[in-house]
Amino acid sequence: MSGFYDLTDKAIDLLNRRAVKRFEDAKDEAAQNGFDELNVLEVTRALYQDLTRDNKEIFLELAQERYQEAKPHGEEPPDLAWLLALLAAYNAVTKVIYDNDVDRKRQYTAEGINSSTAKVTEFRRGLHYWADLTATYGDIVTDESTLKAYRDAGVKRVKWHTVLDGKECETCKERDGKIYPINSIPPKPHRKCRCWMEAVK
Repeated sequence: MSGFYDLTDKAIDLLNRRAVKRFEDAKDEAAQNGFDELNVLEVTRALYQDLTRDNKEIFLELAQERYQEAKPHGEEPPDLAWLLALLAAYNAVTKVIYDNDVDRKRQYTAEGINSSTAKVTEFRRGLHYWADLTATYGDIVTDESTLKAYRDAGVKRVKWHTVLDGKECETCKERDGKIYPINSIPPKPHRKCRCWMEAVK
């Protein structure tokens, strides 16, 4: 299914465009105040609050749309509580909890701006790290909402599909076509893995 991550890519693109604007506005605000240390802390705190709110809003829309798109699906699309629980859980692929990673990125950005002479570069670096986090969790939200759709529909087993584009890792290559119990799927072996699961009837 070549379009499995189409909705994900649209959501990530939208979030990245919002993030670019938010980082630019934050940089301009910090510059107007001469990159004063206390102001930088306040600007970056507000910046990451806005970024987090954007992500949660679009991730929830993504999860709900992906749930409805999944075949088969149940009757209980993901809600905000589901999303918050997903983001609050330790993730075996990222090896972090989403909120902890957001806070770490906020601190890196503030400290980088306050300690570096290249203030603008630090904002760009922060944007790059944020885009990477958003893309990673966009995929996770897609995968988990799809599995929720299958479970809600009573699916017991799924088939692993690997994107065989010549860039796949050995682990993904070995898993292609394998069938797993839906509650015993091995975690994806690396970040940015776009292998996907199909319900087995």
